[in-house]
Amino acid sequence: MTVLAFDTATSSCAITLWRNGDTVARAQQMLERGHAEVLVPMIEDVLAEAGLTYQELKLLAVTIGPGAFTGIRIGLATARALALASDLPLIGITNFAALAHAQAAAERKGRNILIVLETKRADFYACGYDENLSLIAEPQAIDGAGLLRLAGDMAGSGQLLLAGDCNDRAHKILQKMELDILISTSSNHVDPAIVAELAEAKFRSGTALDNPAPLYLKPPDVNMSGVKPPTRQINS
Repeated sequence: MTVLAFDTATSSCAITLWRNGDTVARAQQMLERGHAEVLVPMIEDVLAEAGLTYQELKLLAVTIGPGAFTGIRIGLATARALALASDLPLIGITNFAALAHAQAAAERKGRNILIVLETKRADFYACGYDENLSLIAEPQAIDGAGLLRLAGDMAGSGQLLLAGDCNDRAHKILQKMELDILISTSSNHVDPAIVAELAEAKFRSGTALDNPAPLYLKPPDVNMSGVKPPTRQINS
């Protein structure tokens, strides 16, 4: 199965063409803004590199957050448009799930995984998994005190693996507690190949596919007068 997967939810615009367990072509740009301008040309370049057309794809996959409000909207809007135009199924994957599955088995052995993502504010996006990659702490936006409580609950008498693009800032706070914390050596950014792999597994499982919804853990920084902030939604 050939899958086109991409992520625009954070400070990376990353795309992968994935087929039968292998990466066929990929592209990535690190940028804080401007995803809308580069995403479609990057997709076209990746398809051209692989010598493929949209008609030869079997599945689309996109990250749904959490992350930058605008980045999430751009990724989902583009994915929905491509799915409609090409008559392809579309699956959304959370950034948390993609990062959890990127953790090396040796590092997560005997440890719960605390994933902490940047909000560009004083707070954090956080989520927890056990070593077998089962969700044990729901996605949430929390402050420093909340992060300490979450880490304490997840660690218990055991150990933690700290991952995500905010692990340095989070680790400074968590040093206030006497916890056995290992900082992940995996990439802090989502690998679309993992997004593709998770999406294909979900597709093959026969699970009913819903239109992917964004994972907003808090309202955007700025709202137009009279416009209701987006409702928090959580998807796996």
